[in-house]
Amino acid sequence: MRWGIVGHGSIAKTFMKAARGIGHSVDIVVGRDAERASNFCESHDVPESSTDLLSLVGNVDAAYIAVPHSGHCSAAVPLLEASVPVLCEKPLAVNESEVVKMIEAAKSTETFFMEAMWTRHLPVYEKVLSWLREGKIGRVTLVEASFGFNAPYEPKSRLWNPDLAGGSLLDVGIYTLTLADLVYGGLPEEVSAEAELSPEGIDAHLGLLAKYPGGGLARLGSAINAAIGFSGKIVGTEGVIEIPFFWQAEKATLDSDSSSEEFSAPHEVNGFEYQIREVERCLGSGLTESQVVSFDWSVSMMRLMDQIRSQIGVVYPAD
Repeated sequence: MRWGIVGHGSIAKTFMKAARGIGHSVDIVVGRDAERASNFCESHDVPESSTDLLSLVGNVDAAYIAVPHSGHCSAAVPLLEASVPVLCEKPLAVNESEVVKMIEAAKSTETFFMEAMWTRHLPVYEKVLSWLREGKIGRVTLVEASFGFNAPYEPKSRLWNPDLAGGSLLDVGIYTLTLADLVYGGLPEEVSAEAELSPEGIDAHLGLLAKYPGGGLARLGSAINAAIGFSGKIVGTEGVIEIPFFWQAEKATLDSDSSSEEFSAPHEVNGFEYQIREVERCLGSGLTESQVVSFDWSVSMMRLMDQIRSQIGVVYPAD
């Protein structure tokens, strides 16, 4: 496949390494700043740079959107309206209304569109979900997940700036919610959230407790101002599954009343390759939507995060 990338930050580099690692090419990078985009392309051996989104039309098989969250909707909609397939970084947008607008654009032109929630594609989770289906740890009673680091306080940076939809929830808290969603297979019935807010009003540290149908709980934490760790754990009535670095998992261990197992699936490149292959598979099959990360999933996850933001009082200009 021939890819175009919108944005030229660190995640664009990660994507490019994975795409090239499985035989795809990156043919053009689009950025708002012509000089920065040109320098990025020169440094990373990309043939063309541009400041015009629509320069991708007819020149690539798909676009990967790698700008900050606040720019996802404005980048995706024109491309989808021009029938360019889009893989857009998570979270898909800032709020539910933006997500719906993006999906409607994709549906109106019958163009492929998917949120780049790479965790849902990782082979480790095929094994974890099979352990759960087989009842290896009994009935699941608790999912615990933390994703937090101590980033320098820079009010204008992507992580801290409300104008860029900064904060821990949209940046890394979505991964903890995704783990719980994978385990329980749907949205919680109840959510209770508390947060430490920055001077600008974004969530620097978030803790939440969610209750799922059937009685299972999730205790989740995210932070950009505290090193709370990167662990994932699934607790059942008859055992425990632990997933180190759960959002990019390459390993899971199971300890139950009757046995112990370990499953290892090292990334072929860096883990992004699985979602890239899913885009390739869908396009090759003439699909406009992936069931691994469906439109309904993206809408429901965004709705849940809107609900959490409402509880903790975080509001963005896009709201």
